[in-house]
Amino acid sequence: MRATRLVVIGDLHAGPDRSSLRGTLVNDLLSEWIDFVNKSIEPDAIVELGDRINPVDRESDIRTLGEMSRILSRSRCPVYYITGNHDLDNLTQEEHEKAIGSKLGNRYVVVKGLRLLLLNTQDPVVQGIGGMVSDEALDWLEREIGASPEKKVVFTHQALDEQPLKRNVHFENIENLAYVVNKRELLRIFEKAGNVIAAINGHVHWPSIASENGILYVSVPSFTDTWNQLGSIPGSFTLIDFSGEEIIVENHMFRPSILMGRFRTNRKKEG
Repeated sequence: MRATRLVVIGDLHAGPDRSSLRGTLVNDLLSEWIDFVNKSIEPDAIVELGDRINPVDRESDIRTLGEMSRILSRSRCPVYYITGNHDLDNLTQEEHEKAIGSKLGNRYVVVKGLRLLLLNTQDPVVQGIGGMVSDEALDWLEREIGASPEKKVVFTHQALDEQPLKRNVHFENIENLAYVVNKRELLRIFEKAGNVIAAINGHVHWPSIASENGILYVSVPSFTDTWNQLGSIPGSFTLIDFSGEEIIVENHMFRPSILMGRFRTNRKKEG
């Protein structure tokens, strides 16, 4: 039986160009990318980690989200969305959901026996950039993690592991806003349950992988960020295969086509 295969993208920042985020180029590359994913990767699901837009105003944001979601709707597998700190600047959650044709908020889906927990870490947004999880959501998370024996993978926008951020041009000087403010409460729930195998986030715009206490922490690079070094947007994404106790993480650049790195871990061997 083939592994559970997930493609994860985030921080598309579609819309007007801002700093190193050339949002005007997103839709054309995303259209090429989704055709490539359908043909060459064939994942079981795509998870989009938020910050889909460079917000402008209500009407512009709705239009940008509609264009993006129409492209991603060509996926042959389900696409699941969570909220980033910029996604509700001008929209209510209900307006955003209508624009993309998908629910947001705290929920779970089961993909080939793997339970994916899609967590809202913008409850509330902190200083416009950081985020946290409400007490109500923490209660929901603890119930869901303990409700079934399936292995769990948790998706958040902000990071849960305290990764080094030196030379990260976005967060080196505001490290506290890179993480979920009350992440220790989440980690306590994970470690108590013992069935969370991975936590996956966007937000920091670069790839990072760490393994702590049997949990793999994966930061997914921004699809769009040029870091003021690239001539165009790279279409970066992360491919993750879950197969028994083994997890394989690959970070890819789409244009040009480059495998930027592969990480393999086996939880049984670690234990």
